Amino acid sequence: MNDAATPGTIATGKPKLRTAAGGYAMLALDQRESLRAMFGQRADGSWVDDDELRRFKRQATEVLAPHASAVLLDRPYAIDGHRPDWVSDAYGLIVAADALDQQTGGPVRNTTFDEQVTVEFLHRVRADAIKFLVIWRPGTGKEERADVVARTVEVARDAGVASLVEAIVATDDGSPWPSEAERHQAIFAAAEEIAPYRPDLYKAQVPGYVPGDLSRVADQARTITEIVGTDWVVLSNGIAREDFADAVRESVRGGAKGFLAGRAVWADLVGSADTPSMLAQISIPRLQQLTGIVDAAQA
Repeated sequence: MNDAATPGTIATGKPKLRTAAGGYAMLALDQRESLRAMFGQRADGSWVDDDELRRFKRQATEVLAPHASAVLLDRPYAIDGHRPDWVSDAYGLIVAADALDQQTGGPVRNTTFDEQVTVEFLHRVRADAIKFLVIWRPGTGKEERADVVARTVEVARDAGVASLVEAIVATDDGSPWPSEAERHQAIFAAAEEIAPYRPDLYKAQVPGYVPGDLSRVADQARTITEIVGTDWVVLSNGIAREDFADAVRESVRGGAKGFLAGRAVWADLVGSADTPSMLAQISIPRLQQLTGIVDAAQA
């Protein structure tokens, strides 16, 4: 299955992913080994257990998701088997359909489709969308990416939910990009490769971003808008937290419709003594600020 998919009827769940103003203000809580690493190692060198990840995801969902248009959760640590009673129907539910090849504290090296994310599973948990992360490399993996992106769109269509494809760019050997310009061009190339498969929503790294310098973001966002031909949003991974609000503002100036982000909202509060209280005091205002930026752009 390596031909570009023909999109079906727009999934009925797609409007539920939006704010009342029509943008996307979506909360990401599908991190797995990267979340474990955020807790840090214990004195004996061990990492927190799976129950600690589940506890944080539940707490963050309960506190923050009511202030978002949708929440993204993974199957292994959040919604395995059924829709938890702490996931409300008041906002959209996006299910991560990617199985991650990742060591604790390291980057995601590769992704495959989670075989347990089936049409029946998506119906059982009352999902509104599925999301798949692609690690895009310039010289390798194109055939594999074609198959899995087409499958993501097909499964979503068969389930009657929205399809969301995310691309994070990496060099072939995992080394740093030789220059920011080459990384920015890779972001364009990833979008060009995925666009023909027509996912309902595309999720991109902030285009044109350099730490502390957002002067190129709006222009490069316009290029992404032209390439993808559908709604698209930005992610916060790789963006300094203090830059993210302005990065969203510049991205929506260039045509992005919002964000699907986690780290910029809550990452510095992982492991807090009173996590729910800290999320309420610090993360809710961050999320509200970001939502305000998105909604203002829809007027």
